[in-house]
Amino acid sequence: MAALTRPMAARVRAAIPGEGFAIAALWHELWDAHQDWGGYAGSSDEAVYAQLAVRLDDDARVRGGRPLLGSHVHLVAERGGVPCGQVEGWLERHGLGAAAPLTCEVRSLIVGARARGSGLGRALLDTLAQAARSSAPGVRCVLAAEVLEPNPAHAFYARTGFAPVAWSVRLDPNAGAQARTGSYVARAALAADAAAVARLETVLSARRRERGDVRFDPPRALDTTLLAVIGAHLAAEAREQGDSGTLVVVDKTGAVRGAASVIVQTLEPPFVPVRRALVGRFALDPACPTAALVGPLVRAGCRFAVARGAARVELTDLSAPASALYDAALSLGATPWSRVVIREVPVPCPP
Repeated sequence: MAALTRPMAARVRAAIPGEGFAIAALWHELWDAHQDWGGYAGSSDEAVYAQLAVRLDDDARVRGGRPLLGSHVHLVAERGGVPCGQVEGWLERHGLGAAAPLTCEVRSLIVGARARGSGLGRALLDTLAQAARSSAPGVRCVLAAEVLEPNPAHAFYARTGFAPVAWSVRLDPNAGAQARTGSYVARAALAADAAAVARLETVLSARRRERGDVRFDPPRALDTTLLAVIGAHLAAEAREQGDSGTLVVVDKTGAVRGAASVIVQTLEPPFVPVRRALVGRFALDPACPTAALVGPLVRAGCRFAVARGAARVELTDLSAPASALYDAALSLGATPWSRVVIREVPVPCPP
């Protein structure tokens, strides 16, 4: 009798062709949960998930049993040959220097309701970490996940070794575009602002390091090459006027006292397609009041977003709640949205 009631063994592996519909059903479950937590709505159109299933099967054929394809990792957890969990990872480096680690962005982690509490979530993350590590032997590597504030998975991530390093809030862009500002004024950055932006980047880098966010470059020494790269980037943004840009805030004398980035994206299926904006990389002169600099930058970012049809704005890469930066964002009418948690992947010990 014991043999008849023993749970089926579970394992984590690459997806195989023919599992697309089962995996798409997990995505459906995940997006429904995110919507319940106040996240962006997932599609309720079954045809969207049918198309996703076909894409997943095609992807599995191309992978040929390998979890890693280019910079993308896809893993499933299965019991008795049936997928009951899945996770994706996107590999990228957030800095230009050798000190910037390989970051594996954890996405769409889900264990089906019937399989929870069995350790599969931890197994998926551990296997994802192994896949990321194997892609770049000898390079420092971290896992990073964005977790919505109402998501009950916060305790799970803490148990599995993750720690929060950055926070985000969300606001209505139309309200943010009307935010009251004082004597500081925000505008689009110009190539001539390169030196000021570069100096402020060192402040941002130091703040990230202080809160334990090792995904990015440490503060870098300013040199002519770096300034030329930043100047060329700012000139291209000013010329193209696309869906991304750099903002600066200046004082009465015209001196640059802060900077931020803005980008507008379209979420695609299985989300309900919607435009959203991210305003982040707040690099602020510590000699100036934080709130006085954040207000104009957010106002300019929201106006940028409204002009490009964004329905929501997220203010990202903030310091912890109760910090001056976080409180300045809330004072503009924003509400808590998410946090980024990271876990360093240890280098295997030699045999």
